[in-house]
Amino acid sequence: MPHMRVLPGAALVAAALLALTGCGSQATEETASPSVTVAPTTSAPPASPTASASATASATPDAPETEEPTAAPVETGGGAPAGQCSDDALGIRIDRAPDGGGAGSEYYQVVFTNTGGSTCALRGTPGVSVVGNGDGTQLGKPAARDQAGVRTVRLGIGLSVAAPLKVVNIGTDGGPLEGCSVQRGDGYRVYAPHSRKAVLVRDATAVACVRGPSFMDVGPVVPYTG
Repeated sequence: MPHMRVLPGAALVAAALLALTGCGSQATEETASPSVTVAPTTSAPPASPTASASATASATPDAPETEEPTAAPVETGGGAPAGQCSDDALGIRIDRAPDGGGAGSEYYQVVFTNTGGSTCALRGTPGVSVVGNGDGTQLGKPAARDQAGVRTVRLGIGLSVAAPLKVVNIGTDGGPLEGCSVQRGDGYRVYAPHSRKAVLVRDATAVACVRGPSFMDVGPVVPYTG
């Protein structure tokens, strides 16, 4: 089971893309077309977390073996990019998207911030799962990974990228999902793309279908617009 480091987190949020031409230390998206840049995240504060999802930074033991498939990292999106951001140079949180949600789902974004001293890159889709029981036990299925639109995004110092996360609004009774047995979790275990080290983002509002269908979907990282 991968060693888990614990960072503060906040409530979850969906990704949006703001492309601006530019240069310097801004996050740069590398695609088949000419490079584009997005405004630094320092120009505006992060989206406000939900009041009940304040993060705490207490260590959590590695999760015991479970019968459910884990959100372990996989080589997504054609392999790690040159200059992959190191685990120690990434801050991770989950914010609620500006539109919040609708049609039976809640929308968040998994935000990765370059906290290191040089530009680095991320490419692909992170691993996300709900954990609980006070010991890192994975609750239910991990988020299904969407690989559509995978690209390499370079992060200047202090800048961020984000992966969209959709969570079915299962409430306390499974909501629209048949066979969903709901349990409240301690937060989310997150693997950055192509990383084998997990981070626990604490969230007292996190819930999971401990028995039942998949209830989360996560997409690839894109430039973060706040």
